[in-house]
Parts: sequence; C-alpha cells; structure tokens
Amino acid sequence: MGDIEMKKEDLSFQAEQTAQQEDETLQLAENTEIEEDQKEPVENEFAAKRTLLEKTKIVRQTWSIFEIYQKIKDKKLILDPDYQRRAIWSVDKQTAFIESLYMEIMIPPIYVVEIPGEDILEETKYEVVDGKQRLTAVWDFIKGTLRLNERNLEYYADIFGGKTFPEIREIEAEKTSQMLSSILDIYVITANSPEFTKYDIFARLNRGAEKLKVNEIRRAIYKSKVTAWITEFVDEQLATNKEYYESIFSQNDVKRYEDYGRLYKSLAFYLRSDIEHGLVTGYNSRPRDMINNVLQEIQKGNVTIDKDILISLLTKTLELRKQFGGVPNADYVIDALVPFISLPDETKLSEKAKEVLDDEEIIATLRKSPATTSNVNARLRRVKQMIAVN
Repeated sequence: MGDIEMKKEDLSFQAEQTAQQEDETLQLAENTEIEEDQKEPVENEFAAKRTLLEKTKIVRQTWSIFEIYQKIKDKKLILDPDYQRRAIWSVDKQTAFIESLYMEIMIPPIYVVEIPGEDILEETKYEVVDGKQRLTAVWDFIKGTLRLNERNLEYYADIFGGKTFPEIREIEAEKTSQMLSSILDIYVITANSPEFTKYDIFARLNRGAEKLKVNEIRRAIYKSKVTAWITEFVDEQLATNKEYYESIFSQNDVKRYEDYGRLYKSLAFYLRSDIEHGLVTGYNSRPRDMINNVLQEIQKGNVTIDKDILISLLTKTLELRKQFGGVPNADYVIDALVPFISLPDETKLSEKAKEVLDDEEIIATLRKSPATTSNVNARLRRVKQMIAVN
C-alpha cells in the first residue's frame, strides 16, 4: 500500500473515531453541557433511581427462528419502529449470520420492548430494541429475498452459495427444519416497567457502533398523541417544505434527530415555564431530565397541550431558529422566548426576538454556564420584562 493510500486510511479511521466521539457526546449532551459543580443536587436522587430499577421487569423468553419469522409476518414483532432508522446489514453480513444459524452457533440475545394493545382484546406486540440487523436477516432469508453470497460462506459455500431459502430447503430439508426449530434468547422489557429505566436500558444497549441517539430513544419510549403530532409536523415539513426546513436543521441534524431535540425542548420549556413567577419548574440544571419528565407526564395524560397551540409552538420555534441563523447560544434564548408564543399579538415576539438576543442582561447569562437554573430563570424574567407581559 502506498503512502497516499495509507494516509487516506488513517484519515478515514480518524473520521470514524471522531464520529463515534460525537455520538457519545450527543447521547448525554443536554446535561453534560453543564459543569458538574454547577448541577444542583437532587435529594435522594440515586435512591430514587434504584427504587425505579427494582420495579423494572425484564423477562427472558425463548423464540424459535420460525416463531420469529411468524411474528414479523403477523406484524406482532416490529423491526422498524420510529427510532430504528439504521442502515441494514449488507448481503455479506446477512449471509455470514444465516450460515451461523445453520452452524448452530450461540447467538447473542435479542432485546425487545412490550407494547400492549390499546384494547384488552388486542394482542401484545413487540418492538426491537437491540438485534434489528439479525432479525432482518432472518426475515429477508426466510421470505426468499436474500440470496446467500458464496464468498461469505465458510462451511456451506458449495451447497448454499448463490441460493435462496426455498432452494436450500429443497436440497437440505432436514438441516433447514433443524435451523428453523433452533431458539434464540429474547429479553422482553415489560410494558409496566418505569419509563425512566426503560429509557436508560435503551441508551445502554445502544452504546455500541450503532448507537441510538437521545431523541431516537425518546421517540421509542415516550409515545403519545402529542409526540405523534410532532412526528406528523416534521414529516410534513420534510415532504412539503424541505428547503426551508433544511435551512434551519442541516441534513446531519435531521439524521441525528437533533430537530426533534429542539422541538421537544421547546415543548418542555413552554409547559414548564411559570411566567408569573419567572422560573422554569422542575429544571434543576438538568435539561435532559426535565424534557424526559415532561414527555412522560404527557404520555401518562397528566399534562396536555392543544394541537393548534403545539403546531404554533413548533412553527414559531422554526421561525426563531431561522431568524437567529445559527448564532452561538441562540437556542438558550429560544428556550426563554417560546413560553410567550400565546401572546395576543404573536408578531410582537418576532419583533422583540433580535432585541432580546442583543440585550446585555441576556448576554450576561450566556457567558458562563448558560444552562444552569439561575441563568435559565434570569433569561425568562428578562424576556418577560422586555416583552412587557402583564
């Protein structure tokens, strides 16, 4: 290999390492942007977490390869929930995995989350948390769309090479029947497990090469009519207003679900901002936790928001993002502005936004530790003064 090729390879490796580091940063970004000594202590925080952990239930089941195929076919095992948008394995990897099944090699467990039916008569469904690539390979193979690549078969190339499942079953009926009967360990995160620990399990299981981002996990865990409306809003923007939307959120932002993060954040600040007293309730210098708590309360039906108000909130968030054009720390200012979207004269918010961003008192809250509770509340109070809300 020449020097140029080696340099390219080194650069590629460095880029991959950088991307992985960025993923790890994004996973906890909302809270890690606050220095540890700036975080406010939460009484008995760890004891509370352990209590939730004790209530978490993960049940081990065993499903045969055939059962897995049948569940996917009957739409009882969902391979493509909203948060699963990863690239599918190549044919090479799928081929190697299918050969492993025929070889009766021990396969790592699959993790799924239990989704109970809305009606008591509806059957329970399952969504894949970890193991989508393996299950997709099983599905593609048995339904006959995967043709095994000869060069990636180490033990059965002469028999299976270039063949599909129906062709292999024809010539190796007994061995194929044995493969279909083999079982995999399936770990089911039960529906009644606390949302906090479900969220943490999702995060921990996806700290490998193909991590789920924090907002992908939110979409998986905190399902509600409100989050469905947000998804509808985003899909509509990408379908009918893509140029405008991608001038606000880059393609990389969309890929990483950073757009959802911003919209979820606006929702949380809108619902948690006590304008009268000038404080954001339940913030405690932990933005990620506040957002999760709001989404959980919405899911439980303890908090609600009118759809028209939500759409107005999301639309105004895009407008403010566009107006500020990527100015550093602008998102902190947006957090303080979105609680005021319901002003009788909504245009007043847009007119005041730039003035707020340039205000010396606001700027002072952005110089150091902008995400701490004291600075977040100070911005809310200052915006209230500037917009002159009575």
